[in-house]
Order: sequence, then C-alpha cells, then structure tokens
Amino acid sequence: MNREEVGKRTVESLEHLGHQKFSKEPGGYDLRGWLKSLKTLLNDFEDKVGAASLSEEFHSKRKEIEAEFSKHGDSTQIDAEIESVRKEEGDIKAKLKEESERIASRLSAIGGEKTGRAQELEQEKEKLKKVEEERRSVSFFSKLVGKSGPSTEPFEKKVQELENGLRMLEEETVNLQTVRKSIDGVKSAAGGIYEDLWRRLEALGARLTELDAAREARLQLAHEREKATEALRKVISELNLKNDSEEA
Repeated sequence: MNREEVGKRTVESLEHLGHQKFSKEPGGYDLRGWLKSLKTLLNDFEDKVGAASLSEEFHSKRKEIEAEFSKHGDSTQIDAEIESVRKEEGDIKAKLKEESERIASRLSAIGGEKTGRAQELEQEKEKLKKVEEERRSVSFFSKLVGKSGPSTEPFEKKVQELENGLRMLEEETVNLQTVRKSIDGVKSAAGGIYEDLWRRLEALGARLTELDAAREARLQLAHEREKATEALRKVISELNLKNDSEEA
C-alpha cells in the first residue's frame, strides 16, 4: 500500500472515529478508548507515510486535539461515585427484600397457627358444651346433696386462652401486613416505617441520573469529536502523499 492509499484509508478511519458511539456503562468503550484508538491510527499513519510527508499543520493539529480530549477523558471520580451509589442502592433494596421475605414467611406461619388454634378452639367448645349439658342433666336430688356435675372452669379457661391467642395472631397479622405495605413503598402505611429508606432510594436514583448525565457530557462529546476528526481529515487530505515516481 503506497502513501496515498494510506492517507485515504486514514481519512476513512477518521470519519468512522468521528461518529462512534460510546457505552453509557462505567468501564465500557469511552473517550479514553476513543483517544487511544485515535493515537494508534495517527501513529500508524505517521510510520507508514514518513516524517517528510507530514506538515507542521498536521503535527500542530494533532497535538492540539489530543491535548484537548485528554482533559475530558478522565471520568474516574464520577465512575467511583456511580459505583458507590449503586452499591448503596443495591444494599437498601436487598434489605427491603430480606424484610419482605421474612414477613411473608411469618405471615405464612401465622396462617398455619391460626388454622390449628381455630380447630382446637372448636374442639374445646364442644367439650365445654358437653360438660354444660352434663351439669344440666344432674338430677334434682343430686343437686340437693351438693353434686352438680363436672366443673366447666378448665374448659372455659382453655377456650379463653385459645380465643386470646387467635386475637393476638390476628393483630400480629394486621401489623405485619401494614409493615409489608411500607416495605413495598406505600407511603401512608404505618407512618412510613421504611419511609426513610424509600426517601434515600429516591435520592440515590436522582443522583444516579445526575451522574450519568455528567459522565455522558464529559465522555461523549459527539459534536466535538466529529469536528476534531473532520479537521484532521482536512489536514491529511491536503498533504502531498504521492510517491516520488508519480511526482516525477
């Protein structure tokens, strides 16, 4: 490939570089990678055409462009903050998920306990009913001599205990359902037990939006890159890259 062909290929590659899109994700192809590609392309161009074919304008323009984009290429600080914000966001979401799963597990267990106690309560009520019937069937003579039948007190006490237990389970269910609504982001629930975490998530989301915009503005520079590569293409196109035999 002669120098003129090298020049044409370089001009075509510069056009491609001028319209490249960057990744919005930290660590992806960005301005630093683009600048490295530009330097590699121009170094290869210089090596192949030789120093004698290059003008002062070319060297000056190259130096100017590389210096300008080197100033914008460092997004290390923004990337570090994005990573920190995303980590905190992930930790909060994991905590909310863990709490939600814990509550769901407890609600499921309560459902089983309520079913068991409700069945036991029905059984105890039947026992109490039978004892009461036995007491009513005791003969008048037996009552006169102080025999009134079996006591209902143990059964009444057991029924009361089971009813109290069911009431407490129902109250716990209501409280846990309220807490779960708060975990799910319902702002009116339980005075916002998890309201602070949701406010923090909203703040982190807003900050990520700001950081992404700042990073894209710093690293994308689409118009500036297009303008810079066009300037280099113009300078290279104006160079005399014909072989000596062709000039003769």
